[in-house]
Amino acid sequence: MELEHRPRPNRLSLVPCYMNGNVIDTIPDREIFSVMLNPEKFTITDEIERVPIYFGNMRQEVHLLKSPTFELSKILLDTTGAVPENLWPEGCKTIKDMIECLKNAVLYPYGEFHQVPIVQLFWCGMVFTTWVTKLTTDYTLFNINGLPLRAEVSLTFVQFFPDKWPYEEYKSPDLTHLVEVKAGDTLPLMCNRIYNDPSYYLQIARINGLTNFRQIKPGMMLEFPPIRE
Repeated sequence: MELEHRPRPNRLSLVPCYMNGNVIDTIPDREIFSVMLNPEKFTITDEIERVPIYFGNMRQEVHLLKSPTFELSKILLDTTGAVPENLWPEGCKTIKDMIECLKNAVLYPYGEFHQVPIVQLFWCGMVFTTWVTKLTTDYTLFNINGLPLRAEVSLTFVQFFPDKWPYEEYKSPDLTHLVEVKAGDTLPLMCNRIYNDPSYYLQIARINGLTNFRQIKPGMMLEFPPIRE
């Protein structure tokens, strides 16, 4: 499937990006997520933080402008036929597909640095460079088999500043990784892939509540936190 690398006009598009040296660039193997219908509400919050400082017995407040936050409320995902298929996210046929596509664009880490995507929001001539901090999905309609036909997604972002990008802090294995078990995976093999050391498999088994490190199965999600000696 050919990836969609251009935001769709007049519709909110979420573009997954990364720091390519000192330049923000699109992640080459991740698809842009363009919404079916524009969200019900887009909220931008600017906030002042009052930080107390002390000089001996004297107290004074310093006012700091915090990073703006952005909230997108009730992004509709619908497979009932109410929304024409040409407006559906690229390559998606089910609600599950759409949510996975959205998470792949804004949430799932990638690359050797296990970096959460930088997300550029394009909408009606506005562009914001952000990081997602929260994604909430409300399933609102199901078919007779219990499969979701409609969902509403709300997203919260904080503004991203390239000059504050902490390159070294994001190098593996300094971040906690949530990793899906694939066919053929073993816990020692996964530890070797993430930590370059298979001997951590017993620690990872305990962290994930596994009584037997051989009981992992494809599709399981396992936590791989930072390992400290």
